[in-house]
Amino acid sequence: MIAFPSYFAVMPSLIDDDMVGGANGIKGEWMISFEETIETLSETINLADEESYDTFFDVVSEINIGYVELSISCMDNDDPGPGFTDGMDVISDVSSVEQGDFEDQSEQGSCNGGNSGITMRWDVTSNYTGDNITQSETTEQEIRNQWTDNGFGRGTWAATITADISSPPAPIIGDIVDSDEDYEIIWTVISYTVIIEPVIEIIV
Repeated sequence: MIAFPSYFAVMPSLIDDDMVGGANGIKGEWMISFEETIETLSETINLADEESYDTFFDVVSEINIGYVELSISCMDNDDPGPGFTDGMDVISDVSSVEQGDFEDQSEQGSCNGGNSGITMRWDVTSNYTGDNITQSETTEQEIRNQWTDNGFGRGTWAATITADISSPPAPIIGDIVDSDEDYEIIWTVISYTVIIEPVIEIIV
């Protein structure tokens, strides 16, 4: 009757510091996966030569953000022959993104099919791919500290698209065959929660 409570009085001093705090403090091998949430904003705009359009994407997320991506595509199918492909110039504006060190990007793209158009991507969580991985000799809390966006990426992402329209003369003098182009704009934000499970080795 006397030894039993004394056992519990002594036990805390015998427990390794790495094990204090439950599973978060235990070092081991862990399987890490990511449950993703995908949000998109899409719009189509028709632009004439050298006409510009500003596109905006407001990002608000209560979970971690993996990355933000902008893709713009077009298909030039109204020119009389090769050599007159329409295109675009795109410049981003990340000045209204509240936190994080993100750089503006600029791209030129064509509308000739295949790999036409442009894609811009900003990694909010460093090295995020969404792929399942395994980590060992680490704790659950250390993993959670690694896979976090630190509150970055919220705010307004923006870009300006300027059309580059090739306008060859039509068979009738003075007429223009191609005078504008449709541009499809898609903003995407990938958010995620981290799922951490211990790897249990079964010995048969």
